[in-house]
Amino acid sequence: MSGTVEVAKRDQAVAWLLKNENPGVRYWTLTDILERSPSDDEVVSALNGIESWGPVAEYLREQHPAGYWGDGEDVYWPKWKATVWALILLAELGVPRTNPSIKKGSEYFLRAMDGQDRSWPPPKYPEDDLRGWRLVWEPCVTGNMARALAEFGLETDPRVREMFEWLVKNQRDDGGWNCETEDSREGEAVHHSSFMSTIEPLWAFSSLDPQKWPRGGREAVEKGVEFLLMHRLFKSDKSGKVIRHEWTQLHFPLFYFYDILQGLRVVTALGFGGDERSKDARDLLLSKGLPDGTWPMEATYLRSLRRNFVKDEKTGQWHSVWEEGIDLSNLYKSSGRVVEVPSIYSSLGEVGKANPWVTLNALRALKDKE
Repeated sequence: MSGTVEVAKRDQAVAWLLKNENPGVRYWTLTDILERSPSDDEVVSALNGIESWGPVAEYLREQHPAGYWGDGEDVYWPKWKATVWALILLAELGVPRTNPSIKKGSEYFLRAMDGQDRSWPPPKYPEDDLRGWRLVWEPCVTGNMARALAEFGLETDPRVREMFEWLVKNQRDDGGWNCETEDSREGEAVHHSSFMSTIEPLWAFSSLDPQKWPRGGREAVEKGVEFLLMHRLFKSDKSGKVIRHEWTQLHFPLFYFYDILQGLRVVTALGFGGDERSKDARDLLLSKGLPDGTWPMEATYLRSLRRNFVKDEKTGQWHSVWEEGIDLSNLYKSSGRVVEVPSIYSSLGEVGKANPWVTLNALRALKDKE
């Protein structure tokens, strides 16, 4: 099919990835791209080296003995320091499920989540009531964390199974999901799904053996993928125009955001990479490849926040902080005054340079799944 990587360039990219100092990059390249067995000596060596690699080891040491990162009161805020974001990233980096910090952090999150209201749409709270902002039963967080916890081998935990069931139950009629239930500008109900809210549940399902999907899971996946494909992964289904320019840029990590690379990666992982409607996105991704077979990180969502919640260590009170003057069509250009980024992110690459994680994800996304 069209939209595949030239063999020579693919080989160049793979060789480059296998030389990377980060064992996680090597591990995923060996398993996801070269499809080596888990018992392969190189695979075992790379996997065993992930948790002791400098930036990862330091991040694991930042965990509180009780099991959380950031502040124990909240697993979600502040971004990107809290427990949710730590587990999401560590799962993507490939930290083994046997790591004690992973076990403790996962259990800390699950206890917090298990004690929350599961209703959707969620209960309404006053703007300054943090209970409304702390809810993690919503498509983006539930999807993101279901994926991370499945990667950590917890897919049979009843609490994780409930997360997948919740996602099926709360899928919208148009096939996607949306974390927003009301238009903040108009005060009216939202009637259209969100790309950002849809990609997380689908990513979660892609991490789980289809035999373990809950009742209705297959139908939910098919409807969700159809929602993305009817938009060709980044275009209006009515006008054919690009919905957001930022979605055409290549990022890592994604947090809860979206771009064509993540869309293609997930659709391909779910077995729909050969659909003709993915061609525009595949061709665009291919066009961004560098002569040596790698792909660059074109932008970052690290400092894209309009709002964050932080705790005043002197008073113990939580309050919101705002970033002013952001062009919502170009969030990644934010100066980022409202977020303190953990040091591990500096090890993940620089904007404008060839990036191992973007390259790895591009190879994942462009695998021929026909």
